[in-house]
Amino acid sequence: MNAQSRQDNLCHRGTLRGMALLCLLFLACLSSAAYAAVAVTPVAGYDFGIWSPGSGAPAASQDFCVVSVVGNRLTANNSNQLRPWGATLYDDSGASSANVFRIEHVAGGSFIELEVRLRDLRSGAEESLAPGVVTATDKTGDELHCPRGGPNGRLSVRLLGSGLAAARAGSYEGQFTLEISGGSNGRDTDTTTFTIRIDVPDLVRISNLNDISLGFYPGSGEMVGSDALCVYRNDPAGAYTVEASGQGAGNAFVVAQNGTELPFAVDFSDGNGWRALTAGGAPLAAGNASSQALDCGGVLNAAVRVRIAEAELATAEPGSYAGRLTITVAPI
Repeated sequence: MNAQSRQDNLCHRGTLRGMALLCLLFLACLSSAAYAAVAVTPVAGYDFGIWSPGSGAPAASQDFCVVSVVGNRLTANNSNQLRPWGATLYDDSGASSANVFRIEHVAGGSFIELEVRLRDLRSGAEESLAPGVVTATDKTGDELHCPRGGPNGRLSVRLLGSGLAAARAGSYEGQFTLEISGGSNGRDTDTTTFTIRIDVPDLVRISNLNDISLGFYPGSGEMVGSDALCVYRNDPAGAYTVEASGQGAGNAFVVAQNGTELPFAVDFSDGNGWRALTAGGAPLAAGNASSQALDCGGVLNAAVRVRIAEAELATAEPGSYAGRLTITVAPI
């Protein structure tokens, strides 16, 4: 090998060494960038299933763990390397208002409000979250292989019962992202995304129905009494069915004393005039139910009327007569 060849070979080998060194440096940079100063374990979805009226406000909590350390020292083994963290909850679906988290009916236009609270399990401090608002970065961080001694965070979700009762029937859901900020300067972040959903069944409710007193029979004419009531339906159309049953044989409408019975007639109005109900007959289709509030907002929207014919009263034995009338409403 002549001098020129040896020189070319050395240059070639030198180039290879330079490339190898460059490659090692590049890999080292990739390895360093693969770590972060903040990491959060996943939060699973909150699926409340089918809401049962009268069961109150559904609520559930999930524990999670946040790694928050100095720089990229995820393998820190002492508390001096740990850094505090904060959190922000975002509504990815955009259904929430400026101050209140909400999930939306899958068909749109109807919402259920919910409360979300975050607890630092190490310090015990708890606070309510607002959409897109970052909490104070003061919660206790943990190291790699978190949790060390158990989770350090808890996210609690509670759906507001009053909103559920007045919510349109159907499925409600929303997607949310919990962003954790912390690390050396408090600006390193990691996120976990989850859904919140619940199904609201068809609901109809009757309220404010009182006893009807007909008083004393004056000796002529029929006796009539009525009472206004509220019908709620969790559907904007306000449609429902109504039927009635009495305490007599075959659900007949009767008042009685000492085994003597007097029949009476029953009428129902949904605000569009009186219509007769038949004991044991087909349900009557009605409408005009309130879909805004269980108590109809104090505005009564239906009425029931009972009538005892003069012919029945004229031959009745003297005394006090009483009976039970049951009104049943159902969703269409």
